[in-house]
Amino acid sequence: MSIQKLADNLYIAPQLTEADVQEAAKLGIQTVICNRPDGEEENQVTFKQVKSWLEAAGIREHHHQPVVAPAINAADVAAFQNLLKSVPQPVLAYCRTGTRCSLLWGYHQVQNVASVAEVVAAAQQAGVNLSNFEARLQDAQQNGLA
Repeated sequence: MSIQKLADNLYIAPQLTEADVQEAAKLGIQTVICNRPDGEEENQVTFKQVKSWLEAAGIREHHHQPVVAPAINAADVAAFQNLLKSVPQPVLAYCRTGTRCSLLWGYHQVQNVASVAEVVAAAQQAGVNLSNFEARLQDAQQNGLA
């Protein structure tokens, strides 16, 4: 999976490579958000390295908001939404597979404007399978996210 459009002005991707950063620049990406903790895997590219690639490609807005999928909470979702509202668009969010980025977006969607099925379908179209998180998305829709 490379860079995929998840929603208006929001793209997602797995761990970025230097080639991905060049693709992001060609797509007109203005902001990049990393939702992956550094050191998650051996030989993983650090956010600091990705930042240097982004700056070299002319993408000056970048943020590190690391999260772990099973532990995503309401504060994480709110922080992601605040970033999306306050940074230049379009935005590219990345993590190891794109799942965490999709969940941060999806939890907000099910609590405000979308059904779980719509969120799962949008993620699927962008190459991310959220079926393991449907029950949690449903719970978040009905009861909010802790």
